[in-house]
Amino acid sequence: MGTAKRRYAVAAGLVVLAVALGAVFGLVVSRALAGYDIEPVADPTRSTVTVGDRPLAVWVSPATASTSCDAEEVDGGRDSFSTGRASMTINGRTRSWERVGVVSGAAGSRHTLTCTGGSDLVIGTADNPRLTRYVVLGIAVAGIALVLVVAAGTLALVTALRRRPTA
Repeated sequence: MGTAKRRYAVAAGLVVLAVALGAVFGLVVSRALAGYDIEPVADPTRSTVTVGDRPLAVWVSPATASTSCDAEEVDGGRDSFSTGRASMTINGRTRSWERVGVVSGAAGSRHTLTCTGGSDLVIGTADNPRLTRYVVLGIAVAGIALVLVVAAGTLALVTALRRRPTA
């Protein structure tokens, strides 16, 4: 195999690697979203919820509903509800959810969740999604893929423009 053919093969391999990185990232994100399940609480006006390994996101459906929620730790009485840093909407299998806040506390702690709103309101909870992790991972994968594509393009261009030695 000639030197030029070898360089083109390396450039093609770099592009394939960049595409594969993007595909793997897409698969990881889609699996994370597919496994995210919001469980409706028994009584939207007053329920006891338990925080797991990470904070508990509080969701309202329909996503356009106007609601107000609060949470208080059962044992300590401390306010444990915050509105969170980012507004999020998830379209599930049967309904559309909007995150209204986050209940924070130690793993296993119990909290009284109270929400007010319309009569057709459904309140649900799920572990708070790890959005920052996927944003950082996406930026890193995109950066690496960009470097690989630029390197492949540069290698192919240099190979194409290189003069063949005269015999």
